[in-house]
Amino acid sequence: MNKLMPVLTALLLGLNCFGGEDDFLRPVGQPPPAKAQRRQGGEAFPPLPLPVTPLRRTEKKRPPSPGVLIGKIIWGDHLDYKWSNGVVTRVFDWNMVPADCAQLLRFVKSYLKMEYKVQTLDLKVFSGNPAEVPVLFFSGGRSLRFTPAEVLKLRRYLQEGGMIWFDSVAGSPYFYKSAVAAMRQILPDSPLKPLAPDHPVFRIIKPLTGAEINTGKYILPALDGFYLGSRLAAVISPYGLGGGWDNTYPRLIPQAKYYRRQAAVVIGVNLAAYAVGWADHGRRYAARESFSGGGAMKNPDQLVFAQLCSNGIWDANPGAAGRFMRYLAKNVNISTGAEPVFVNAARAPLENYPLLYFTGIGNFEFSPAEVRNLRRYLDNGGGLFINDALGLNEFNYSVIRELKKLYPDAELVNIPKSEPVFTTAPFKFTASGFSPEAAQKFPGQSQPLLFGLKSGSRYKIIYSPVDMAAGWLGATAPGSVSYAPDTALRLGANVITYFLTH
Repeated sequence: MNKLMPVLTALLLGLNCFGGEDDFLRPVGQPPPAKAQRRQGGEAFPPLPLPVTPLRRTEKKRPPSPGVLIGKIIWGDHLDYKWSNGVVTRVFDWNMVPADCAQLLRFVKSYLKMEYKVQTLDLKVFSGNPAEVPVLFFSGGRSLRFTPAEVLKLRRYLQEGGMIWFDSVAGSPYFYKSAVAAMRQILPDSPLKPLAPDHPVFRIIKPLTGAEINTGKYILPALDGFYLGSRLAAVISPYGLGGGWDNTYPRLIPQAKYYRRQAAVVIGVNLAAYAVGWADHGRRYAARESFSGGGAMKNPDQLVFAQLCSNGIWDANPGAAGRFMRYLAKNVNISTGAEPVFVNAARAPLENYPLLYFTGIGNFEFSPAEVRNLRRYLDNGGGLFINDALGLNEFNYSVIRELKKLYPDAELVNIPKSEPVFTTAPFKFTASGFSPEAAQKFPGQSQPLLFGLKSGSRYKIIYSPVDMAAGWLGATAPGSVSYAPDTALRLGANVITYFLTH
């Protein structure tokens, strides 16, 4: 307990330098005009006479109401703020910027040519069905708190395909820390991850490489997220967004940190496009098959799909392996097990598996025990198939760094089209099968892109920097560096066949 005291004291002092929580709940925008003095006039106009016979008119047909995209959640309490002109404004925790979402959806309509609306929701009575409201929006400056029942409802909502946005309107450390703590309760198995600069959220509609904040500085756009598989389920913005959407700012909060209008709008539009575009992926995750890990091969004639665990996000596409295994059984005549096996390379008997599969999002590291066991496994004839989920640079850098631990003197090389993985495998390719983002990242590529680490005439490791697993799942992954589903399945089959025959 005594060892924790300095840490807690430093944390409290760090928060105190920002002021108290109530200092982050202030009106956003300009002060309202003072109340005008009103006097009773001596004369008035008589009401206009109505016609005896009602006039006939033609009613215009109303267009269908746009669907709800965002549910703005009511939470917390309020404070009354008195302006210098005597006017008192009541400010609610959940509604510091009353027009934020409505204004954002105006930009969404302009950019996406799609019309949506926002709905005010009470979490206590909300059904929790993401088909009714795809995005839940929490904004404010003070600490959020959820009941155990609300935690369970939000967990189910995310697991069934919903998305949550947290907007700290003034960059409040209290709101931000409480949102992180809440998400750790809601998704305890999903770590908090800063979004990489090349994440789809920063480029899906309009690329954003720099963002202006209220100090006038340009920074890398910053959002933190929690994943379910490869889908971003929740986003927490450490800088305020809603004020920028409404072009009104929290100037009464000296410590405020927020995005200027242009950056806020681009981030908001990209978030909306991501929520819409990844809805199918969320539904597929909700309907995914349940797999259990562990165990060795029970039938030596069957291929067991052994997937490596890591200290990063390693289960990026739950259900993808099962669909891929069924594809192999049906189209390549490879007998497969009923479910993948999740393998810890530091402890599992790797020699039980003819090949290992590894995928992930973001940074990861192999422990010394994992390096030792993987090296022995590969030197004894095993194969390692690596896939970059989403095709992000951060995972790619980690792959290059960690493979140097396995083979310090070897390099990953581009596998040419003359190699057996392309020539003698089941499928031939006349095009890359890239998504638009992959084609932009690897211009001029006329066939699928694979890298390999070779020993003699055999590739011990084959690595795809373009995501295959989303294609195996058959789900759309807009904005990601990936393969089309048909290419992903056929290319994966070629890699598996290569390892089984070499």
